[in-house]
Formats: sequence, C-alpha cells, structure tokens
Amino acid sequence: MFDLFSSVRFGIILLSILFVYCTIGSAGILYPIHPNLFHPDSWVHEQMRQWRFFEMTEFEWFHWWPFDVLMVLICTTLVVTTIRRIPLKPVNYGVWIIHTGVIVLCVGSVMYFGTKVEGDAPIVRRSMAITLVDPERPGEALATASLVAMPGNRAQMEHDGRAWNFDVLSIDPSWELLSGEDAGERTYSVNLLVDGPDGRFIRQLLAGYPEYTEDMVITEDPTQPMKRAIKEIGRTLVDDSIQVELDYESQGWFYLRNDLAKSFAVYLRKPGELDWVERPIHGMPLYNDYLSSEDDAWLFPGGPPPVDPLDITVSAVSPDDPAPGMDIRITGYLRYAMTRTRYKAGPSTAPINPMAWLTLSSTDGASQQYQLSAMDPRGRTGDNGLVAFRFVQDQQQLESLRQPPSLTFQVEGIDGDMNMIIDDVQAANPALEFTPVGDSGYSYRVIAVQDDIILSERVASVAIIEIKTPGEETIRRWVFSDPSLTRDVTDQMLEDPTGHSGPTLLDETITVSYQPGSGNSLLMLVAGPDPNQLRLLDALDSMGQAEARVQPISVGVPVPLSSGSLSLLLTEYLPRAVQQSRPVIAPPEQRNRDARELFSQVQVRVPGNDPVWLEYHQYPFRDRSELLRRQVYNPSLLRLEDGTKVELMFSRQRLPLPTGIALEEFILTTHQGGYTGQAGSIRNYTSMIRFMTDAGWTNPVPVSVNEPVEWGGYSYFQSQWDPPEPARFEGDRASMGLNYTVLGVGNRHGVWTQLAGCIIATIGMIYAFYIKPIIKRRQRLEHAQPRPGGTS
Repeated sequence: MFDLFSSVRFGIILLSILFVYCTIGSAGILYPIHPNLFHPDSWVHEQMRQWRFFEMTEFEWFHWWPFDVLMVLICTTLVVTTIRRIPLKPVNYGVWIIHTGVIVLCVGSVMYFGTKVEGDAPIVRRSMAITLVDPERPGEALATASLVAMPGNRAQMEHDGRAWNFDVLSIDPSWELLSGEDAGERTYSVNLLVDGPDGRFIRQLLAGYPEYTEDMVITEDPTQPMKRAIKEIGRTLVDDSIQVELDYESQGWFYLRNDLAKSFAVYLRKPGELDWVERPIHGMPLYNDYLSSEDDAWLFPGGPPPVDPLDITVSAVSPDDPAPGMDIRITGYLRYAMTRTRYKAGPSTAPINPMAWLTLSSTDGASQQYQLSAMDPRGRTGDNGLVAFRFVQDQQQLESLRQPPSLTFQVEGIDGDMNMIIDDVQAANPALEFTPVGDSGYSYRVIAVQDDIILSERVASVAIIEIKTPGEETIRRWVFSDPSLTRDVTDQMLEDPTGHSGPTLLDETITVSYQPGSGNSLLMLVAGPDPNQLRLLDALDSMGQAEARVQPISVGVPVPLSSGSLSLLLTEYLPRAVQQSRPVIAPPEQRNRDARELFSQVQVRVPGNDPVWLEYHQYPFRDRSELLRRQVYNPSLLRLEDGTKVELMFSRQRLPLPTGIALEEFILTTHQGGYTGQAGSIRNYTSMIRFMTDAGWTNPVPVSVNEPVEWGGYSYFQSQWDPPEPARFEGDRASMGLNYTVLGVGNRHGVWTQLAGCIIATIGMIYAFYIKPIIKRRQRLEHAQPRPGGTS
C-alpha cells in the first residue's frame, strides 16, 4: 500500500485525472456531431455537469465525492512520497516546504468550500410608517400602515368604516432644498398621494428633514394645478391626523444563490398573515426541464417533450409552519417558461363561450389577426371596436346589431319618436354643430360614445350628448343603453360624484334613449342563437351609417368584403371555449443566459388540489407594498383537504444577517456626460450602508464593486442597483432610480489558511530555485577540494 502511494507514476495518474476532471467541470466538453470535422458547425460545446444525470453547479461539481476522493488520494500520495522518497536534509528543504504549503492550501480550501455560503440582500433606501391619530390624543394610534418608498407602490388604511389610499407618486433621490438654513443641501424626496374620505392631497417627505414635511393641494387653477398648502389654506398639513414618517428599511435576511449551490425553497403562510415560513427543497434540478406529462405545459415547436417526472417531498421543518402535517410534492420543473392563457374546445356540457380567431387581409398582401371572445366585454373587440364579436339569443338581437348606432328622442307635446343616427361626435370633430330635434325647439350634439362599459354588476354602453333647450340652456346628458342609468350631469357632479343627490334629469320634457346597434364596428362576427351558427355583419361600404349586410361565414373559407379590397378568414372557432393556463417553454435560442433561474417554475402537488405551477420569486416579499422595481409578487392560494387555506410562493432559501442593514444613500459615479442608459457610462457603484449595533446605527460605510466591507463574519460587496426606468404599464409610475441596492453577502472562512499555504509554497519555491543551487554548488566545491594527505 505504501509503495503504491509513494509511486511517482501513481501520482502522475492522479494529477492527470484531476486535470481532466477540472477541465470538464470548468470548461465543459467539445464533441463532433457531423463527419465533416473541419466545419465549425460540426462541433458542439456543452457543460457536462449540467446534463440531466448530473444537474450540478460548478461549486457542486467540485464538491462531489469523486473530487473529494481524488483530492484525498493526491494529498496522501504527496505526503507518503515526500516522507519515503525525499530525505529531510537541507538540499531538499525546498521540496518539503512546497509540499507542506500545498497540504496547507488543501486544508484551507476544505475549510473555505466546506463552510462557504453566498447570497444577496436587497436593501431599500427608505420606507414610510403611516399612522392615523386622534388630534385630541396624538399619542394614540387609531390605525397604521407601512409602505416601501418605491414609485407605484400602494397601501390602504381603514378605520371606523373610512378608508385612506396611499400611492407613491414620485421620488427624487437628489432633491435640493431651496430655502431655510439648509438651502443647497440635497436629500431623498418622496411625494405621497393621500386619497382619503375628505379629499386628496400630496405629502412631500424629505429624508433627514422631517421639519420640512408639507402638503400640496389640488386646485382648480389650470395654470397651477398644485399649490403648497401653506399658501392655499394657511397651514403646512391638510390633515394632521395622518402622520407619515420616512425612516430606514432594515434588512435582516440574505437569500442564497442557486448558481453556487441549489437552494430553492417553498414559502407558506395563512391568508392575512405577513410572515412567510420557509420549507427548503433538497434534490432540485436547475438546468433542465422536467414534466410529469406533455399536457402540463405548452412545448416549443420541434422540441422534444421533456417528460421526466420529479418526485421530491418537501416537508415542514419549522414549528410555525401553517400546515405541519401536509407534505408538498415537487413533480415538475421548468428552467425558462412563462405562464400563458390559451383556449381549447370544451365538452358539450360546458357553458357557451364563443371564441374566434380572424385574419383580415387586403389585396396588397397586408394582414391583421384578431382573437375575440363574444362573452368578454374587454376581449370582444379589436382595433378600437372596428372589428367585433357578439352572441345573440334571438333574431331580434341580430337585427338590432345590423343597425347603426342611434338616438331616439321623445318630447312632450309632440307625437311620435324621432330617431337620429349618430354619424359624428365632437370628440373627433370639435367644430360639430347642434342638430335640431325636429320642430321641438330642442337641439343636440353628441360629445362621445363609449360601448361596453364594465360597471359593478353589468355591462352598458353610453352616448354623452349636450342638449340645448328652447331657453338656450345647455344640459349634458349621459344616455345609457340601460335607461335606468341615464342622467344629466353637472360640473359639480363631475367634481364630487358621491355628493350628488339631485334629480336624475334636469329637464324631463325631453327623454332620450340610446341604441348602440353595431356601435363603431364596421365588421361584426355574430354567433347564435345556435352556438354553432355564425354570420358576418359587413358595414364597410356604408362606413357604419346604414344597415349592415349579413352573410354566412365558416372556418377556413375566406369571405370577400363589401369594400372590394379586403377579405376575412375565420381560422378557428370554439363555441364552448374553455380557458387553460399553462407554462410555455421558451426555445433555447430565445433564452437570455443572464436571466439564470428568474423565469423558472415548479409544479407542486398538495393533497386535495390539482397540480399547480408556481412562478419563481427572487425575493419572498410579504405584500405588494414591499415590492421592488423589476420584481414580481404573485403568491398562489390553495385550499387543503380540511378546508384550511394556505398561500404558497416559490423562491430561495434565506439566512439571517448578523445585524440589520440600512441604505443611507446610493451613489452612481459616471463618466463625463452623466448616465446615458448604458453600463459603459458608469465608473462605479457605491452603496452607503449602516449597520445596526447596540448603540444604534453606525455611520455610513461605503461599499463599492471592488471595495467590499467585512462585518459580523460576512463580506458585503456591491451586486445590483436600481436604474432609472419609465412607466412599464398603464397605471404605473416612472422612476428616477437609486431607490434600493442589492449587496452580495458571503463568508470567507479558510482564506487566511489558503493564503498561508500559498506563502509557504512560494517560500519553498524560492528555496528550491535560489538556495538549493547554492547548497549544491558548495557541496560540489567541497568534493572537488583535495583531502589532507591525499592527491588531487
């Protein structure tokens, strides 16, 4: 055995295996897929450790038992060979020192990689604590709410049947103070919209300067719609019962990185609770897709179905778990997928829900596609209503849809109804004149028309008109397709809709009804009364000003339209469509490599429920008021067999930080010209952070890309930042950025031991290359000198 471990050949074999193992783990493998080996497309590069059999990160690959065994064998061979084959004498001290340094380096590496943890921690610059107080008893809190300072974040507070809504309108990370003793200083400014029972106002909060907090009121002056409350009402705060404080948002957790070692987790809680309970997931894949069935997801064309079910049990580990006796089973995983909703044909017992897919083509080759749902007011029109889809219960409804939109007037003292087709609106033609209503002395003009308005319990259409009376008084009337909703509207009612208690009609002498007919649709697909019966109403030739032409239409048969240059093709029709939501697997060539696991999903099975796909959350936020820009918050609600409800979220494992961390300021250092939106314009990113101690917050400490900070056994380094961003969707707020930072967090146990090993090995090399030759030269000289009494 000792002869084997002292064999130079055995050592060379082990080092060769180590070289191959490290090459495969770090660089991957390259292999041909075509006989023409000289063509560049004949070779494929892959990471072998990411194959389905392995599913290992680089860190895990070099933690696998074959690598550990290999390192033990190499160290054993090194020690045995050194002791048995290299005598310990001055000429060999260098080799002994080198081998000692290598062993120390290996020991340090075992310490480092055996205890290594690394993750990241998002730290928000400020949060708001909102308190409702009784002005007569300011120390007593009647209701509270909290809100992370992030443009677009919202919160609500209720008390005694009254509600207040809070909306972060805007944030300026570098607001300049223009008055007072602090004029010229810059600070973090937050504009918070407060919408309460007594009105709306905007409160401005300045970090570090609570004495400058003031409100801005909404005025009727179009030249200055916002004014400072102190100038408008004589005091700085509109409602002093609403107290808002801007303070640090302490972060107490960091979240483990999956690209170091797979650290997925499922979080649970009961509805209404804020704190999540973590369940770690062990044995999860990372790089490949796993499905229980092809029906679990929509596959990309040409891709092989990744049917390879998982069966990972996730049990409760915390005494606070809301369902301690319930195991969660992981049965599927998708690396890169997005949830989409599609429709399929339902059974004959399914409710009638007509869905149609249309293609409108012109003779010049242009085309437009539509997906329409007859029962969905939001989804039954296209191109702003020019193309529509309806379902009718009888022939009478069909005939009414053929007619152009119109108004019917009835005036007291005049027999008969007066029907007027709507052919123009003031919204499109500001110069639209009033049209006489027969000889009644009344006249009217249509301001605007809006069809398919979704009200609280119904859908209605409305024509907004102005009526000029014989006395030259102008009345604005909202004429609904449901006559019970029709009413006259005054400017006072528009300013305060809840305060209206007057008559419905200001002039009851004239009544108006609205018949939407075909609305502004020029092409309308109609299903019914038989759900399999389809007809097309074509009003292109009259541009909707006359009765539409009716013609049959069927799937796959183009229908020429009355315009002569257009045709309509019904590509698919489902009379009883059933909605189905599934993940769509993205093709490999469309995946962003830098996205890592951000678009991953996991399929879970909970007793009493169908399988559910959970989207990956980078951070398990407690609610939407804590949401950061470019992050998601979409927990899933499930009902267990015993009727208990739980919320689930798929995310990462977390560890507590040794102390709370707060962000004082984020500094973006740019090249000349400022930030251009490109990373190349940035010189450095710096987070000024504070650590919590028994004495309170420390002074700000800079953390930048190449300047980490050690605190509490962890090293903190700059990882991500919050760049400026426009509004991303309707109702969103634009952001000037710099509202939060993401710090990398990791330990470095064993680094000094590794460094000591390198230093020892370096000393051995110096000895071997510089001192050993001197020793050998002296030895040769000693042997070359003649001995006393002998010959030379």
